[in-house]
Amino acid sequence: MAAVWAVAILFVKVEEKTIPPINIMAGRALLAFISLFIASLIMRKDLAGHFRYVGTFLIFAILGITFLWIGLAFGQEYISVGLASVLVTTLPLVTFIILVLILRVERFSVLGLVGFIMGIAGIALVIGINNILERGSTIEGVLLIGGGFVFLAVNGILAGKWAKGIDPVITTTYFLGLGAVILTALAFIFESPLQAPWTKDNFLSEVALGVICTASGYFGYYYIIHKAGVYFSSFIFYFIPIFGLLSGHLILKEKVAISQMIGVAVVLIGVYLINREKFKKAG
Repeated sequence: MAAVWAVAILFVKVEEKTIPPINIMAGRALLAFISLFIASLIMRKDLAGHFRYVGTFLIFAILGITFLWIGLAFGQEYISVGLASVLVTTLPLVTFIILVLILRVERFSVLGLVGFIMGIAGIALVIGINNILERGSTIEGVLLIGGGFVFLAVNGILAGKWAKGIDPVITTTYFLGLGAVILTALAFIFESPLQAPWTKDNFLSEVALGVICTASGYFGYYYIIHKAGVYFSSFIFYFIPIFGLLSGHLILKEKVAISQMIGVAVVLIGVYLINREKFKKAG
């Protein structure tokens, strides 16, 4: 799942060279919804019977789709695929703050706090101290994407509580469908999608982004929340930077500094410390 989400960031970056950002995200959501809707019908999922939860699914669509994807789309205009993938780790860090320090539904530990601090330090290394101090366009991209993943973290916590017991296929189908409606409306208001210079390559990228990266990626995310809980599921986002940095370097020839590699290593050590007790139980 980490690899799938990292590749999604790569596809968005490539498409933004010719297609406006909201157009990309609207097409992504629409194709993901169609594929999951067909899968739901084949598996005979009770979509109609869960329509009473449409208000809850709409909140998921706003937090986990609209806010996140708009932040990601516009933020990637300022930064590389590798850096964008590292900012995904904002999610487990925010999840730690909310579940451990605020709501206190997960047990506090000193090692967990050390891991959290290391995660912040690792992200700072990847962003670059100079970029942080100069407050240039890189910081704008960081704030947009990081803010989007803050919303996804809140969405995951709410999903763990409000969607408990609901089939993750149904949850994902509903909120992707509602997200597609919202993003399509925004695309027609701000970007005129019918006038965008769509090409065959763009359509193929949209299909891969929507069906492979989005439909399967979001289903996997909600499936893990459904099976293992939101706190445990959040740690997978620490592994996205590895695939993001690698794909950005190999495909887009993005440079990876030694400080960034050290930063990713620090982040991964941090996630281990945060989830150390859970790893022990799993072993």
